[in-house]
Amino acid sequence: MIGRSFFLFSLLQAVMSGRWRAWNPRAVTAQNGLCARIPCNYWYPSYLNSQPRIGIWYNSGSHKDPVAFHSGDPSLAATKFQHRTRLSGDLKDNDCSLVIDNVTQEDAGPYFFRVDFLDGQNYYNYQPATQLHVTDFTDKPTIFPAEMVAGRPVNVTCVFNTTCDGTAPTLTWVTPADEPPSASHSVTQQGDTLTYTSVLSLTPALKHHGQNLTCKVTYPTVSSEQTLTLTVEYAPRNLSITSHDDANSSRVIVKEGNFAAILCSVQSFPASNLTWIHLGATLNTTGSSNELWLKILQVTRQDAGDYECVAENEHGTGKGNVTLIVELRGSERSWKCIAALIVLAVIFICVVPVIVWAACCRNE
Repeated sequence: MIGRSFFLFSLLQAVMSGRWRAWNPRAVTAQNGLCARIPCNYWYPSYLNSQPRIGIWYNSGSHKDPVAFHSGDPSLAATKFQHRTRLSGDLKDNDCSLVIDNVTQEDAGPYFFRVDFLDGQNYYNYQPATQLHVTDFTDKPTIFPAEMVAGRPVNVTCVFNTTCDGTAPTLTWVTPADEPPSASHSVTQQGDTLTYTSVLSLTPALKHHGQNLTCKVTYPTVSSEQTLTLTVEYAPRNLSITSHDDANSSRVIVKEGNFAAILCSVQSFPASNLTWIHLGATLNTTGSSNELWLKILQVTRQDAGDYECVAENEHGTGKGNVTLIVELRGSERSWKCIAALIVLAVIFICVVPVIVWAACCRNE
């Protein structure tokens, strides 16, 4: 605000006094490969208002060589500046701002402006010069993440802003190998800022989770890129139910009075809410976790039956079932007794008659 006020004050002074005067910054910084803009406004005695003129920029502090720009004959510019320099305004509007496209480190140095009125008598070198500094290219494009759900088409936007209206950059995408890029491009302007936009259309899959998506901006001599690691969301899948001994089965057998532990696990992103249900009643639940244990400290015959594990996130639901079989106390002993009675019965039925028959045979 202070700089603008000073500029307006200087302009007023110059117009009122009719003096040779210019406003240009002491230093300007530009990034390698982009454009450099040296703002400049100049004034001169009012009697020259209607006189034709040419504007010349020199790449030096006080000497007239080399020429960076010549409005009357562009071919007079030094070879390294050919087709790279221009004025961003109109000399008739007192605007002498210089633009250098595709700037390089070799362009660094002092620059000053000179006006020659074609009456052959009036000219002026505007001093002091502006020092141009050239730094490394550090600007990067910006990727705006979008929610990605497996199997659902999505658009991802990449934006690059610049104040350079000369050489236009190109925006390209580097996508997962099996996802060929399909993008639309546009350019908008607001004030001095140009916004280059590329919209990529793709359909993410589970295999893309954790892979990289890169947007690259390229100029003739420099480039930069921004990378986004894909986060692909998906509904619960591969639900698994296992017992504490790592057995994966639809049936779990536990002796009455013993400890039972059954694990329900699932794959999903974001993590699922898991719930164990038995006879229509919710036993326990967990939020935002892909694992949930069902634990019974002392199993009773009332615990026998079917158990259902339900996994749910914002993209879907998964379910699994397991049957808990309770082996009752004393049942093992009962079976042993029954087996013994069967053995005795067999002996009584088969062996005793043989013995009797053998005894009868001896008596004869």
